[in-house]
Amino acid sequence: MERRERRPETRNSVTAKRDSLEIAWKEIPESLESCKGEEFQRIFAEVRNVIGHQIGNHTLKGIKGFIFHGEPGNGKTLMAKVLAKELELSLFFVDGSVIARELYGQSERQIVKVFTAARKRRSLVLIDDAESIFPDRDWMKGESWHVAQNNILFHQIDDLDTSQTSLIMTTNKFQLLDSALKDRLYAIEFPPIDESTATAIARMKCTEKGIDPAGVEENIRAEPDAFTSGRAIEKMVVREYISQIGGGGRSSSPQE
Repeated sequence: MERRERRPETRNSVTAKRDSLEIAWKEIPESLESCKGEEFQRIFAEVRNVIGHQIGNHTLKGIKGFIFHGEPGNGKTLMAKVLAKELELSLFFVDGSVIARELYGQSERQIVKVFTAARKRRSLVLIDDAESIFPDRDWMKGESWHVAQNNILFHQIDDLDTSQTSLIMTTNKFQLLDSALKDRLYAIEFPPIDESTATAIARMKCTEKGIDPAGVEENIRAEPDAFTSGRAIEKMVVREYISQIGGGGRSSSPQE
């Protein structure tokens, strides 16, 4: 019997596999209220207006979608999810665990499966950390499995009906993304979080954890350049939470 060739294992393969996940817009937990910052709101409004203009417009040849790129924790994935919710679109969330399969040909079928399902309803396909799934073919030195995988995706994008479906990719490493994707999708860079936005995010996270935000706000004022990403802010809030609760301090909303 002929043996089927296996793909090289990656950090997203073998150990973390799941089918594509469709999320009804009503079930998306993220909300517009959690989106902070003037620049974030500006980008959100721009993209929402474009996708909203295209969905349902069968006479328009619209753009296929967007690439959100920038440092980790700057709200790229959050924005895509909130866009789906605000526009009442089914969300198809795709990452390496959806696509990666052990045998040649299986990953390509997964890509087709996602887009085939998305075409059946008004939807937004979100491909998260896209550079880990669809890296530049030159950078991969012509690995046949990546070339085939990328080519299938290009075909799916080219056939995308913009009156029904939009595509958003997110990446922290824009330079590693296949150049053919950059040609097909409109790239938007997410800037570092500014001080006022960092403070607003920190207050929100402190409220969620029931702690006093004063110490966190003081840290941001003292070193604003250290808190230009959501991840850095989250780590600081967690440290403050442990300090206040673990140290016996009172929370900002104590249980009487």
